[in-house]
Amino acid sequence: MTKELKTDYCIAGGGVPGFILAKKLAASGKKILFLDQGPHINETDRAELLQQSKETLNDLADYNDNVAPVSVTPHTSASYKEADHTYDWVNYRLFGLGGTALHFEAMMMRPTEDDFKVKSLYGYGRDWPMDYAELEPWLLNAEYEIGVAANDDNPYAAFRSGSFPMPAHPFSYFDNEFLAPALKKINMTGHSLPRGTNSKPYGGRSACMSCRICKFCPSGARFSPDRAILPTLNTLENVTVLPDISLRKLETSRYGQKITTAHLINTKDEEKIVVKAKNYILAMGGVETPRMLMLSADDSRHKNGLGNMGDQLGKKFNDHLFPYVTVDLGKHAGSRPGFETMSSDHLRVKLNRSEEPGIIILGSPSMDWFPIGNEAVTWSTQGNELSLEDVRENVSQFATISLMTELEGEGTLELDESTFDAFGSPVAKVTMKLTEWDRRANVVFADLASKLGDAMGAENISEVSPDGFGLGYHPSGATAMASNPDDGVCDENLKVFGLNNLYIVSNSVFPHMGANPPTLTIAALALRLAAYLEGEKAL
Repeated sequence: MTKELKTDYCIAGGGVPGFILAKKLAASGKKILFLDQGPHINETDRAELLQQSKETLNDLADYNDNVAPVSVTPHTSASYKEADHTYDWVNYRLFGLGGTALHFEAMMMRPTEDDFKVKSLYGYGRDWPMDYAELEPWLLNAEYEIGVAANDDNPYAAFRSGSFPMPAHPFSYFDNEFLAPALKKINMTGHSLPRGTNSKPYGGRSACMSCRICKFCPSGARFSPDRAILPTLNTLENVTVLPDISLRKLETSRYGQKITTAHLINTKDEEKIVVKAKNYILAMGGVETPRMLMLSADDSRHKNGLGNMGDQLGKKFNDHLFPYVTVDLGKHAGSRPGFETMSSDHLRVKLNRSEEPGIIILGSPSMDWFPIGNEAVTWSTQGNELSLEDVRENVSQFATISLMTELEGEGTLELDESTFDAFGSPVAKVTMKLTEWDRRANVVFADLASKLGDAMGAENISEVSPDGFGLGYHPSGATAMASNPDDGVCDENLKVFGLNNLYIVSNSVFPHMGANPPTLTIAALALRLAAYLEGEKAL
């Protein structure tokens, strides 16, 4: 027997935007049904995962490691081969209440003004149907909703109408002694890196205790919505939170003008559930959101997927690159609180973006999640003999310089009709093509790394990681917002074209993504959408 639920808002997807939207809409008193395909990972689960990670010396342990396979939808990646390079879209998604924020680094940089109009200004990507000024008040709101720590010390930053809610984390020894002086020598400025990790008690959570195990954050200082928002939602009579519930399909009305039913399944016992809601919101991330629109194709108005009236669904899939180099400083590099505290936006604004991508510069001593083993062995070998004593000494002298770089956005996302999830639906297939413009980032970095290494007095500098390294952290673009259906999938209020009660709140709606991580921007869009749905005026 199929269970039927009725609600005002059905929100699918338990990541940052879904939680923020649920919290804001709940204040209206209307009924909210909030669901995620993955489980609720409680504090005991976190502690056990952390202990397992320590006991097995597994720094790659993650939240989905012990989750039933039916809770984690797989995907395939179509490799793009050219000049002996292969690019695969790597899976860094998490399923569960909290989403990717369960393990993310909580970098909270804003976009720049130019990120909203790259097509008009530089001839690549797509323009947003709004400008930076429209989103700026919501970005500030999002910083206070999440709790962002930073100083107003970034000379390259876009306009902001208010200060950060918390001061920045103090710069590390490496930042003060190596990175900042080196950047200054090559006429660049290092500045605080905005973090969604408390530098002082905020939002009922402690300040960072520098545990250096940020993925599981024992203190709760790093923002994760299952910790920061879920406890409040669970106290509200008008909110129902359902983990372990998979959205299978959205059913349209006879003439395809609205969504009438959401079809769900309980991943634990396979109980079928239908939801009748006034409004449906997809907050399932950059891969699962476009996939759901494709899986919900009907036999009339939306034969090629919901919102695909202009054949834009799945087009111009985008991401970031994360190239890096390892540097042997020849002296102790110091430590860090578990994350970078300094960055530089110089190459986000002081460059010709018609010729090369925007870049965020990062640096850190011996980042334990970066593969420095190869350099440790190579630089500790004399002749044919490897000295373990030299390895131990050398590693403490290593630092990593890395970049977060924007891409042009020429990928595609489609259904793979040869591979299916646990309930028989095709999984997503992502094909990511790197353009020559994208590859310019590595060329720029090779020169930059050499200059920074020399300025730091480095004894050795590794080669830049291969083209495509790190691809797959921030999927976006496959359900872009636009002024009309010929250019995107939803309008500037995130309503899907051709449907009067379906909305998207995901980084998949970004027409273009600059070099900055997507979380703060999508949180701002979630706040803006909540106000729109409740008929409130913009700030």
